[in-house]
Amino acid sequence: MRKSIKTIPQVLIETLGCKVNYYESQGLAASFRHEGWEVVQQGSPDAVVINSCAVTAEAGRQSLQSVRRALKRYPGALVALTGCEVVADPEKVFEIKELGAIFGNGGKKDLAAQLTRRLLGEQVVGAKSDPVDFSGELEIDFLRADSDRGRSRAVVKVQDGCNSFCRYCIIPYLRGRCRSLSPDKVLSECRELVDAGFREVVLTGIHLGRYGDDAGKSFSLTSLLYQLVKKIPDLRIRLGSLQPHEITPDIIAMLLDPEVPVCEHLHLSLQSASDRVLGAMGRPYRRPEIEAIFAQLAEGAGRLAIGTDLIVGLPAETECSFAETYGLVEKVELTYLHVFPYSPRQGTVAASWPDRVALADKKKRAKKLADLGREKRDLFAQANLGKKLKVLLESKKEDSCIGPAWFGHSRNYLPVLLPISVATQRLQAGAEIEVVPYEWKNNHLIADC
Repeated sequence: MRKSIKTIPQVLIETLGCKVNYYESQGLAASFRHEGWEVVQQGSPDAVVINSCAVTAEAGRQSLQSVRRALKRYPGALVALTGCEVVADPEKVFEIKELGAIFGNGGKKDLAAQLTRRLLGEQVVGAKSDPVDFSGELEIDFLRADSDRGRSRAVVKVQDGCNSFCRYCIIPYLRGRCRSLSPDKVLSECRELVDAGFREVVLTGIHLGRYGDDAGKSFSLTSLLYQLVKKIPDLRIRLGSLQPHEITPDIIAMLLDPEVPVCEHLHLSLQSASDRVLGAMGRPYRRPEIEAIFAQLAEGAGRLAIGTDLIVGLPAETECSFAETYGLVEKVELTYLHVFPYSPRQGTVAASWPDRVALADKKKRAKKLADLGREKRDLFAQANLGKKLKVLLESKKEDSCIGPAWFGHSRNYLPVLLPISVATQRLQAGAEIEVVPYEWKNNHLIADC
């Protein structure tokens, strides 16, 4: 079957997974625009690109499900799969005969040009191509997103890859070794974003805390933050995920200082608070280091948002181990939890371990932590009622209770609705304003100027 190509070809990009994937999809969009394509979110595109995730077996399944859904929804379009699932499960990928193109993470840099040649060269849609750069390692300088991202907040990928090889995690095999974007290039991209009207960037990476390791420690995340704060003082900076031992005293000082444009928001990648489980995972820190970090951050209680990732049900996790994790989470100043039941990922050390935790026990533990997380989120939000918060306006939305409203996030990552009134109707997305919330309702703070 041959598809009739529009004068200006259209591509739809669907993204699964992490903020790094989101950034790379923005880079793919920029590449397609450079090749003369229109990037769309609906309609009848000439090509559909699925940027996949494979961090868990379930994420990989969802990625392949997205491919099959796209093949049904967009008949005649060239459907391409790229990203981590290609590297993780090539056999399953090749079982989908209708796929038009397959690219590993490394192949993302050539994807737009390859699809342009294939479509505009009038090759038969649906004919399986050889994979282009099947590896998981994309050079850190490639696939840079442009400033046309359509949002007030932009993600900036400053690091890729991981050297840790935790025993439950497949990501180092899919993304390659640590690579860092030089500080000069980070500053250049951030300046372009400010010039385009952005007020906040999220610094992200596969292992953000190891930024600079590949450069012989000639720069680090701490030194990068100091440069951004000094040279682009009007830019809000939000940090991606960090492990406890990667948080320096200088980073803590910046998080706690309301005059510094580093947002009062920290995402700790803990996974567990049991030394038994952390040791089995291969994590390089233990409970005393976790407790020490929370002690150092105690000054920010009530205004510093601290979230975390937690995995329950690893084969090494006993009821006692889980109780240790729950007990720590219960007592420290955490704001929100991302809880994941463990699922074995083929290719990792932990996938071969016996004595698996029963599925019912995983679900029970996950629910118990998730319920605690909701309680903590509510308490944190209520602690911010009546306080002055700086909110970045992102979009307008219609709320069922208060009507037309501005939506945005505070520096400490609370979702805020600001009813549109005479005082606020002339505001624009991207503006940062000071508000005072008076109610926490339906997982939003309701605020006045």
